[in-house]
Amino acid sequence: MEPFSSKRTMSISERLYRLLLLSYPAEFRQIYRHEMAQTFRDCYREALQQRGHRGVLKLWGFMLYDLITTALVEHIRAFITMLKRFFGDNTNLIVTAEGGATLFTQFNLTVAQQTDVGRKRQVNEDNMLSIIPEDPQVMAKKGALFVVADGMGGHTQGNLASEMAVNTVKDVYYQDESEDVGVALLQAMKQANSLIYHANTSKNPQPEKDKRMGTTCVAAVLRDETVYVANVGDSRAYIVRDGQVKQVTEDHSVVAEQVRAGLLTPDQARGHPQSNIIYRCLGERPDVEVDLFSEHVQEDDLLVLCTDGLSNLVSDEELREIVQQFGPEESVYHLIEQANEHGGPDNITAIVVRVSLEQSKELQNV
Repeated sequence: MEPFSSKRTMSISERLYRLLLLSYPAEFRQIYRHEMAQTFRDCYREALQQRGHRGVLKLWGFMLYDLITTALVEHIRAFITMLKRFFGDNTNLIVTAEGGATLFTQFNLTVAQQTDVGRKRQVNEDNMLSIIPEDPQVMAKKGALFVVADGMGGHTQGNLASEMAVNTVKDVYYQDESEDVGVALLQAMKQANSLIYHANTSKNPQPEKDKRMGTTCVAAVLRDETVYVANVGDSRAYIVRDGQVKQVTEDHSVVAEQVRAGLLTPDQARGHPQSNIIYRCLGERPDVEVDLFSEHVQEDDLLVLCTDGLSNLVSDEELREIVQQFGPEESVYHLIEQANEHGGPDNITAIVVRVSLEQSKELQNV
């Protein structure tokens, strides 16, 4: 049994802690006061048992510091909420752990997208999608989404697979309540894979391989000065910055593996007869491994998403010259024109996004 003095000290300490909780905003106290009081009691007992009154003093030192800093943060949050209600929530205010508030304006995104059947194909199996939310709250929480998919399966199957991919990624991503962009994007890609896989097996549990539909998919989200990119297959994402081209994604293809192993150069890979053979796509298996990347974005960065009908024919240097010379609308036109001039054996799709860290936004569909 605990000594009376210990019980009395704990009772006094708990009352004092509850009084100190009054330093938090009323709305915060209403939600968390019982949970915080219980946490204090548990920590107090453990500190007393482990180190006696010295442990209790140390606990109080930590609790006071934590209370001061977190109460300040919560008051700033409450103040920001009041401002947003008053001004209509047209800005994004982010509270830091140190108690500061930073103003983040919306991106000014100039976006153009275009797809072309190419010179040799009869059917376009590519699909693309660009979403810039009009609601500033949605934009602040989920960001802008860009998706490119290259379907396969023959006849209308490939087009159906790529259409299912871009629409499922869009729907699942924006319906996901998680504010973790990477987690939500991965979940959206995996859900698209599951949907296409079940479409393959629903009519025939063991379809022949050449009768199954599948698709590559690359999806990018721009939020809070960061671009998050998820991909399966060999559709690509690039960032062009300061005269340099960076391929963000890694192709899941046999030829790309040979390049990574040093057996082929990038130029040799670009014209290789097996460049279209991929070992990973959406819809082939019940589960799929999705690659996820993130990059900090800067003023005047150019984000390019494309299918292999472009990347197999247009070099990095040609891509850089085009997107830096022209705006997004003209860039997608010239990129596709360049791929067709090199023979255009496949469908060609490109999305080009120019980033400015301002508040307005613009979407151009070609």
